[in-house]
Amino acid sequence: MVSSTMLVFCVCMLLVSVCQAIQLAGLIQSPGFPYGYGSNESETWKRCAPPGHVLVLTVLHLDLEESFECENDFLEVSEHGPLAKLCGRKTPEELRSVELRSSSGGCLNITFHSDYSNTERHTGFKLFYTTRDVNECWENTVMCSHFCHNYIGGYSCTCKPGYYLDEDQHECHAECTEQRHGPGVLTSPGSPGPYFENANCSYRLSVNEGEQLWFKFTGVFDVESRHGRCVDFVKIKTDRETFGPFCGKEKPADILATSQRAEVIFYSDLEGTNQGFTLKYNAKGMECSGKVTPDAIVSPERDQYKVGDSILVQCVTGYALSDGDDDNFESTCQLNGEWKPKYSCEPVDCGLPDLPELMKLTEENPETTYQHKISVSCSKEFYKLEGNANFTCQATGEWVAENGEILSEESPQCVPVCGITKSSAGGRVFGGQDAKLGEVPWQLLARYPRGGASLINDRWAITAAHVVENKKTMTFMGGMVNINDKNAFHMETEAIIIHPDYKKDTYDNDIALVKMSSRVPLSRNLLPVCLPKTKTDGPAMENRMGTISGFGATGETVRSEILQYGHVTEFPGVCVETKLVVTNNMFCAGGKDNNLDSCKGDSGGPLVIPMLGYGSAETPYRLKGIVSWGPELCGKEYKKGYYTKVENYLQWISDTMKNN
Repeated sequence: MVSSTMLVFCVCMLLVSVCQAIQLAGLIQSPGFPYGYGSNESETWKRCAPPGHVLVLTVLHLDLEESFECENDFLEVSEHGPLAKLCGRKTPEELRSVELRSSSGGCLNITFHSDYSNTERHTGFKLFYTTRDVNECWENTVMCSHFCHNYIGGYSCTCKPGYYLDEDQHECHAECTEQRHGPGVLTSPGSPGPYFENANCSYRLSVNEGEQLWFKFTGVFDVESRHGRCVDFVKIKTDRETFGPFCGKEKPADILATSQRAEVIFYSDLEGTNQGFTLKYNAKGMECSGKVTPDAIVSPERDQYKVGDSILVQCVTGYALSDGDDDNFESTCQLNGEWKPKYSCEPVDCGLPDLPELMKLTEENPETTYQHKISVSCSKEFYKLEGNANFTCQATGEWVAENGEILSEESPQCVPVCGITKSSAGGRVFGGQDAKLGEVPWQLLARYPRGGASLINDRWAITAAHVVENKKTMTFMGGMVNINDKNAFHMETEAIIIHPDYKKDTYDNDIALVKMSSRVPLSRNLLPVCLPKTKTDGPAMENRMGTISGFGATGETVRSEILQYGHVTEFPGVCVETKLVVTNNMFCAGGKDNNLDSCKGDSGGPLVIPMLGYGSAETPYRLKGIVSWGPELCGKEYKKGYYTKVENYLQWISDTMKNN
């Protein structure tokens, strides 16, 4: 058994140990005090306050060397930064105003420094320090919602009746979270009288299966609002919808929740003296709402349905069922107020269209559902869009233009631009002049046998039948004006199609189409010429000057290495004394003087209007004739060459390209 003397000794020793650890009070003085300190002295003391306390430092005596801004000898006190820097000699009266304090639970650092010499002896300093309890409530260093209680070393917050203290131990919230079953009445917390501040109430209500909650606000309704916006509010939430938030002084209308369960939420801030609300809730036989699923219509149509009622649900135009292949379904009202089965109506999605090779969407990742719009354009230069550019997603799942055109791989189309040149040309093939690169970009050349052709789109060219007869495949060159140009583009043929009525002995229907084995890469130097718009009854050249071009003879025996061109006009009647029958499928043209004409090696080449140099975007160059036949000697007066009249074959050209 421990003796009482030993127990008292142990308690005293424990208290002494605690007191020494806390250091409630003490003195700090300069080295050698009071007999004077030496040169080059430097010493630092650190004293700390326990939690909930501050350390108070009082200067009892100060006698240090006086210097500007205490740069020689000084006493400095700091915490997170300097609090005071002292030097010189102070009287007891002057020192009474010097009291330095730490922050709550903080530490003070006391530093003494003397320099290398003193002209006279100074006694130094003497400090007294002690700790004091901090009254956090009085000094407003803490915020308690309701009540603050100070005690030695700390403080605590408490709440008024009807409130609970939050986990942060500072805020008070209204005690208003409940679960209730069956009919009843709810009032705002604090009723009767102004409702509690800082409330975040949740009342979870339920009634029996097969019943639904019905709400009615009775009596005074007064929930704080400001400038038409809710500061405090009450709202009702079910698993289907939310009613509110409600505030102000106007009483909300009655609410049929169409649900067995609901949550009533009330919120208030820290201000206001409003009276609140009274909410009566009751049970009513369950009904189902007429809103089965968004974007749908029902039949028969009513606002409410009884348990067991069945209806037909059909998606509105532009929407389709997410489940099932049908566009409607039958549903039945259940005891819990739900419809079963229940499917959602989703917008029809037209998806991203499959576009031809040369076409692109103008917008990346566009919306593709009902009533959204897209636009298309050509992805390469030297192509233009034929057809509509803008389409809307329709209920059928198709992209449709305003005029009813459906977007497909056949329509619209990106077609090559035609009948344009790099630059204009002037001046006056036999007797012609050299062409510059890009001036006659549709001109093609077949070297074996020597002949010409005209590019009419990026896969097809047109020439004279007698140039390609008995040929299964050929190679054409284009995009150059010099046959030795290493940058010329070589085109291999996939098909050669001669007009079925071509007569070799008379040159009637002297026309053929050539399909290339791959798409021709269009450029400023290699572009198609336009075909005539329609067949005319008048002169083939429409009484205008035109231009012929080719790599044919420029003299009686020479064939040109440089593309030649010249300007010609149409001559009426028969231009050559010949036994050949001149038909309506031919016309005669040549230069007004005697030394300009198409010649050997030009066969199959183009005659275009208007005259080279006078074309434009509004008046593109059109192929009116194909070099066909003529007199043995080129460039003779009244003996001009004959050209196949292209406008007579527009339907055959269109059908042949479409079918091949």
